[in-house]
Amino acid sequence: MKKLISIFLLAVLPLGAHAVDLANGQEINKSCALCHGNIGQGTPGKLSPRLAGMPKEYLMKATKEYRDGIRKNPLMVKTASIDKMTDADIEDIATYLSMIDIRPDSSFDVSQSSGNTEEGEELFMDECKTCHARDGYGKPKKEAPPLAGQHVEYLYQSMKMFQYKSRIHANDEEDETFDELKDVELTNLTSFIATLDDKSFKDGFKVQLPKVAVADVNKSKAVSETREKSNLVITDIKQTVVQMPLSEGVEVQDAIDAMLSKAVELNQKLVAQQYVSKELEARGIESPYLSIFQFCTPTDARLMVLANPVFASYMPCRISMVEDQEGKIQLMMLNLDIIIENDFLPQEVVETAIRVNQNMLDIMVAGTTGEF
Repeated sequence: MKKLISIFLLAVLPLGAHAVDLANGQEINKSCALCHGNIGQGTPGKLSPRLAGMPKEYLMKATKEYRDGIRKNPLMVKTASIDKMTDADIEDIATYLSMIDIRPDSSFDVSQSSGNTEEGEELFMDECKTCHARDGYGKPKKEAPPLAGQHVEYLYQSMKMFQYKSRIHANDEEDETFDELKDVELTNLTSFIATLDDKSFKDGFKVQLPKVAVADVNKSKAVSETREKSNLVITDIKQTVVQMPLSEGVEVQDAIDAMLSKAVELNQKLVAQQYVSKELEARGIESPYLSIFQFCTPTDARLMVLANPVFASYMPCRISMVEDQEGKIQLMMLNLDIIIENDFLPQEVVETAIRVNQNMLDIMVAGTTGEF
């Protein structure tokens, strides 16, 4: 079971400040829920952390960094329309998520990793407690989020990213907190952190969601209908398949040209392309539009297969362009996250797999928008 998080919200609104619209935050959360869950609980793995109960300031800072391109995740930015969010939208969604109390939910009780908990506790007290508190529930004034209840795979990956300076820890580009820690020590650390949510709740305590008035919900829906929506969607909350329809006005050839140009820019080699529907039409067989584009970089393929032969089943990386039942053209691909998240692979392999997967997503975004 779990430990209580106390969330205090200031009622004083400075002159000229944005009046938080929880109904708007609730509406925006429908996009976030595709990956992070309907109550912000997150999913086990590296890419969809828990958001519920995180400090408002921390969530605002992270979202703005994604919107402004400081932190990179093109798929999330497009899927959740983060690139179209105003500062007011970001404050609304951050406030809404920060007010969700999921401590009694089973999803808050994260699984423990295989490390040594006692050694992890010693590391935590030496390296983490000053900012994240002895109990792991964070210190908002230091912009240090809670670690308790966060998925261990996400924490492990974040610490590796801090080591390799692909993310900045503690707002300090010269921070050396994790530089000397070995992989086994990081595993021990996450093993201890996974115990910080273990505390019993009294019977009858349930998940608490922010209270949003019906009138405010109706008003927010009216506003959201006028806001331009992203055309990008994830078809499976487990992220096994990513699907993106072509944006309005983007023709098939425009999408193909944009994808192939983006692939060249990213040094992602096109190894095959098959215009399936054209081949069928040449045989006199009617078919919805279907083309398949295959990409592979031999050195990356070798590295990934040596680490885990299962990666071979994903090679070459494929993007399909297919016409759906409504006559709309969709781009689809399998997502490497499904196996990246299920194995503690060597860091070099993890970084390569994430880079290749991100390249493929970037190629898809180029295709669906017709831009590169």
